[in-house]
Amino acid sequence: VDAKRHGKWVLLDEINLASSDTLQRLCGLLDDSKGSVTLTEKGDSEALVRHPSFRLFAAMNPATDAGKKDLPSSLRARFTEVYVDELLDRLELRIVAAKYLKGAINVPEASLDSSETIVTAVDVYLKC
Repeated sequence: VDAKRHGKWVLLDEINLASSDTLQRLCGLLDDSKGSVTLTEKGDSEALVRHPSFRLFAAMNPATDAGKKDLPSSLRARFTEVYVDELLDRLELRIVAAKYLKGAINVPEASLDSSETIVTAVDVYLKC
């Protein structure tokens, strides 16, 4: 609600695990740039108007993964899809891991992607 009112960005991770009711409510929000939603559960009777800078992003693993389902086509059509293949290149994985763990590992930033912790983590990931 706060993001919609104030033009913030929202990421819905694993959107395909959401309930059908939740997904249905998103459709009205995504219909067009003036899409709105009324929060009747809260007793509201006035529609919550979308701020022009509001953005909604969604991420999901393919429905081929265990326990996953596809998004309904009516909702899927409202998004722009970008497929990201699994990252398997050792060097690229080290760069991503180093950026993600920056600040959590006590190593000079210049050598973070070659630190023993990062190298070991990538090696373990690739063996799985």
